[in-house]
Amino acid sequence: MTVARSIKLKGVLFSVLSAVIFGTSPIFFKTIVATGINTTTQVVLRSIVTMVLAGILARVNRQPILLKGRLLVDALLAFVAGQGLTAILLNSSYAYLPAGMSTSLHFVYPSAVMIACVVLFRERVNLAKVAALLLSVVAIALMTDLTAKGQLTGVFLAVGSGFSYAFYILYLERTQLRDIPVWTFAFWGSLGCLVAAGGLGLSTNTLDVSGATVKGLLLLAIMVPLQSVLAVRFFQLGVRYSGSTAASLLSTMEPVTSAMLGMLILHESMSVNKFIGCGAIVLSVILVVLGTGRSEKTVDSAVVEPAIETAAE
Repeated sequence: MTVARSIKLKGVLFSVLSAVIFGTSPIFFKTIVATGINTTTQVVLRSIVTMVLAGILARVNRQPILLKGRLLVDALLAFVAGQGLTAILLNSSYAYLPAGMSTSLHFVYPSAVMIACVVLFRERVNLAKVAALLLSVVAIALMTDLTAKGQLTGVFLAVGSGFSYAFYILYLERTQLRDIPVWTFAFWGSLGCLVAAGGLGLSTNTLDVSGATVKGLLLLAIMVPLQSVLAVRFFQLGVRYSGSTAASLLSTMEPVTSAMLGMLILHESMSVNKFIGCGAIVLSVILVVLGTGRSEKTVDSAVVEPAIETAAE
């Protein structure tokens, strides 16, 4: 085996591990809710612990914590209105939908990003991306059961989380936030979730730990470092060793993991239509990433070829 291939395989392994760990999120949230800690309170507690861990890791790695000027304004907007709102919407959807279904519907965000890029920034799309968009629409239709109690609310929340996350991605891509160190990023991301969830909890009087049990707090203590530190680090290494396209493709293991664990651990049932819908979402994400990869190669070729011609002259 060549060194390059070994490095690629290492990246694949890290990416899959990251996706599998993130896929456990709805299982943790649903189980912890059953012990007496509601979704809003969970997000607040998780954000506080993550901020502390990220702050320590930033200090150890000599990464800055404080942001100033325009970067501070961008951070508050992206992390509160983007990541914070996403956490509230997605985690709230778990109360109405099976774990795998919520996570799969959240994965409409690549198509939402594509729509925004076309409408707002006049970007061109290829056939793969158009097919992905159509698959997303079909998937949502298949996974929506208007006759089941709460299903429509859950679909609205999960799809809404996908659109708020799309806003978050677009905002990051077009600001200097994308260049801040990983643990500085994690600190401000958790602060955004804390502000959003804390504001919601205070306004709706839903911040409550009176019903918390030792089991619930223990599960929360396991979930936070597992997902907010380990999974984040694994994904970063996956991108480093296998590239962003491969890492993004492999992230589709997340809804698959959620669906499988939901059935095995929470004994959730899934209809044939919902299974097909989950598969369609996964396929749409793959098509978006493949379509993006092809576009990038085309751009790279267009840039390289003139450079070669110039050098030859």
